[in-house]
Amino acid sequence: MRIPRRRRLPGAAFFLAVLGLLAAAAPTPAAPAAVPNPPPVPMTAADPSAFALRWDHDRVTQALQLRTAVNPNGDRVPVGSMLNAANRQAHTQNNADCGAQARANDSALNGAHAVAYYCLRSDDANTDNWTPQGVSGTEDAQPGAGTVDGHRAIVFSWHAGGERPAPTDTGTRLSFLDRTSNRYIHVLLVVPNSAGNDYSDVTVHAGGIVWYQHYIFVAANEGGVHVFDTNNLLQLANNPKGNISPGCPTGLQNGRYCGRGYHYLLPEIGRWSNTASGTRYDSMSLERPPSGSVAFLTSEFRRDSVGRVARWTDSAMTRFQGTIHPYIAWHQPVRYVQGAFSRGCYYFNTGGGGGNRDLVWANTTGNRTPRSQLGGRGLQDLYWLRSANQLWTLTEHRGTHSRFLYGVNRPACP
Repeated sequence: MRIPRRRRLPGAAFFLAVLGLLAAAAPTPAAPAAVPNPPPVPMTAADPSAFALRWDHDRVTQALQLRTAVNPNGDRVPVGSMLNAANRQAHTQNNADCGAQARANDSALNGAHAVAYYCLRSDDANTDNWTPQGVSGTEDAQPGAGTVDGHRAIVFSWHAGGERPAPTDTGTRLSFLDRTSNRYIHVLLVVPNSAGNDYSDVTVHAGGIVWYQHYIFVAANEGGVHVFDTNNLLQLANNPKGNISPGCPTGLQNGRYCGRGYHYLLPEIGRWSNTASGTRYDSMSLERPPSGSVAFLTSEFRRDSVGRVARWTDSAMTRFQGTIHPYIAWHQPVRYVQGAFSRGCYYFNTGGGGGNRDLVWANTTGNRTPRSQLGGRGLQDLYWLRSANQLWTLTEHRGTHSRFLYGVNRPACP
């Protein structure tokens, strides 16, 4: 293609043009540090004995019976085969349309320090029937390379209904996103009946999740924590015993297993029921250091006071019997905590009241002055993508320019 010659500019105009080019080429300055409202306070010790979870509603045997009844030949369905069947395309920041969405004026990512992100399919970004909440991934599930069946994946949860679900909203689902293909698939959560031959919907807020080994833990506010086993995945698609019609209600209907159009279901194996008055389980995360002990974290969302973050051993959380307690707990530095994580210090996503949309980090010893930076609008749970040393979260607000999965570089501890 022939390029036309440009007319020479007068000296002043040429100088201004050069300045414009330099300004355009210069990196965008980092967003100023945000200050949550009310301001963060130093973390102080809390009483771990105030928290107690009791194993309840055990359905380990029934979930296995259900897998045998539903799946073709009763076989186990690997997570990898489900990810290979993922049928919804997400896009990264390298996609022109996705990048334009994130740069839009009403973007959830304006000034949020995002270094990587995913845009969801339009119907998932804009639906008011489901709201995203928790996030985890295969790097929580496994050490080393952090893969499951050879796949690197992120999983995120949704509760039915809008950002403030109505009592009539029914259902909870997970979405598994393959980080190689950038495709994802929705999986409906169900609970087996006592006979292990039928199932119904699970309805929890799912404000936080942890994928650990082959288990997925789902936070349930005052209720405690629900537990699911990916070894019991139920496959309805391409299954003569299944029906994937969206109009077929959850459960066994006229001799066929249904799930409101979902191709895969995941049955609950039991619950860690909350037995301590006044405690909450609003979000969850996992700290998996390169060496040393793995720790589960649960955190509380509170409006009128700071909540608490509690640490639990992996051996306790996977015991699936008796009553367990955390081994340490701390008062959080801020209110409205939507997600918490620890690695050297503690990190908190605060969103909701007072217009907060901040990532806050603080030490429990030494320099205990909390620090913060702006986050995405409607930010939620936290997941440590340790291979990149990034903290990942997702935003709940409905809209193509508002709902994203995104990661930020993990700030150094104070």
